Amino acid sequence: MAKKIRKVTVLSTKQITPHLQRIVLGSDEFTDLTSDHIGSYVKVLISKNGVADFNLKTACMRSYTIQNVNKSNGAITLDFVINMHQGPATNWAKVAKVGDELAIAGPGPKKLENYQHSHYVLLGDLTSVNAIKGYVQQLPINAKIDAFIHTPNKADIISLDSTRQVNWLITTTPEIEMANALSTLQQHEQPPIIFMALEAGLVRELKTLLTSKLAVPRTNIVSSGYWKKGLNSENYKLERQANTQTA
Repeated sequence: MAKKIRKVTVLSTKQITPHLQRIVLGSDEFTDLTSDHIGSYVKVLISKNGVADFNLKTACMRSYTIQNVNKSNGAITLDFVINMHQGPATNWAKVAKVGDELAIAGPGPKKLENYQHSHYVLLGDLTSVNAIKGYVQQLPINAKIDAFIHTPNKADIISLDSTRQVNWLITTTPEIEMANALSTLQQHEQPPIIFMALEAGLVRELKTLLTSKLAVPRTNIVSSGYWKKGLNSENYKLERQANTQTA
């Protein structure tokens, strides 16, 4: 991902659902951002005691997907999940106010690289809803898209600004509902390309289901564990770093 660090200012902040805080960030350095960046991610460098931290080596960083880019001034909209997980980014988002300053790095590239396939399956939750939004808007118009997003509350359903159908699963047992959704997929000549960004344990379960029972090649699966049940964001980050070092 690009290492460009930009100073940004909070232009607005609003709780749009029980679990989503929508924050708009502006900067004089956003002249290069366009609607093509919707669905791309940025690293948010969380402020310390209200002071922006520009050091990639020491800053507390979290990845967030761009929900929208303002055509006139390049301001970006990010949705922060609140009232579900604990961590520095969640804590910051709940108290952020207009005029607050922080830094971001990026944007980085989207996870999917193949935009010429005939069938895509997109699996997510509130942490990845805007990544899915970017894909349903930008994947080929003639491609078949099966998109499933789970959330615990019907009030968390938001518009993805697309005519493509997105299936919202209102559930407290996503491991059951996501597996059931995958079992209903129609077979095509080619195995689908899968994008999923979910809780880490659920990613492992669904990947096993896709490869063993639905015969989807591992090379067709792009997956990320955005969070992990039982761990706050800081401890999950440390666990992933440790696993990377020992792999």
